[in-house]
Amino acid sequence: MGGRIHRISVFAIVLLSLFLAACGQGPSPSGQTGGAGEPASSGALGVVTSITPIADMIRQVGGDRVHATALVPPGADPHDYSPTPADVRTVSQAKLFVANGLGEETYIQKLIQSSGRSDLKIITLSDGLPVLGQGEGGTGNPHMWLDPNYAVKYTEKIRDALIEVDPARAAEYRSRAQTYIGQLQDLDKWIRSEIAQIPADRRTMVVFHDAWPYFCKEYRLEQVYLAGSSGAEPSPRDYAKIVQTVRDRHVPAVFGEAGFNPKLISRLAEDTGVRFVDNLLDDTVGGPGSATYIDMMKFDVQTIVSALKGSSS
Repeated sequence: MGGRIHRISVFAIVLLSLFLAACGQGPSPSGQTGGAGEPASSGALGVVTSITPIADMIRQVGGDRVHATALVPPGADPHDYSPTPADVRTVSQAKLFVANGLGEETYIQKLIQSSGRSDLKIITLSDGLPVLGQGEGGTGNPHMWLDPNYAVKYTEKIRDALIEVDPARAAEYRSRAQTYIGQLQDLDKWIRSEIAQIPADRRTMVVFHDAWPYFCKEYRLEQVYLAGSSGAEPSPRDYAKIVQTVRDRHVPAVFGEAGFNPKLISRLAEDTGVRFVDNLLDDTVGGPGSATYIDMMKFDVQTIVSALKGSSS
């Protein structure tokens, strides 16, 4: 019993130290909007989420009324993210935490505990939506946002959550959400017209990790991936099968993804003699050519269509 009490006391001290350090940390010196550790602008509602695509959706619905912060920096791997003292401070000042769910925020309970905000409202965007990949073990694949139809559902949930924590601005949130949903529906139509340019025998999309099942199912592509959502690499036997698939189907290109080591997928390109495309954006909004979620999706679709329309070597 004494040992157990000692371990609990040590854990409590660590959490308290992290929270105190976070509270004492000033704003980020970068001055970039939406960075962790930056205070919300005067009168703006502080909302925290995990990744930049969701942060952009929050901004589209909330406008200037909301200060949305993504904890994971653009281009970083969300699976490797660990909260910093600045992140704890940001969460401690927020009114709402918007989680994706399905294992995308494994740190959330410790983060909330460290922030001292047991009263913080948390919504999980994937709750109640059709999930792919549950038969492979775990909770399912988290990458719903890469299908704009799921992004519509995300937007509706964000709208409702903002109204709940800030009912005085309900009409504005509803209006902005309606406008944005229309833009997402237009995006979906545009993607369909672009994907239609890919020949039926060129619709195998070989990627580094299992991020594209929702996108591929919606737009009638077949995803082949090297690493699962957990990042586990294939066995030599599985890798050999993928090599054979690329050759048998005359796949013209394979895709690396921002934030992930390209070594394995580039090796696949070398082993099969096909083109290597190293810049798909799974969860990166804010970089060149991806100022918004819609920009990110258009960049990805143009990249995919351009590569798969080509002839294999």
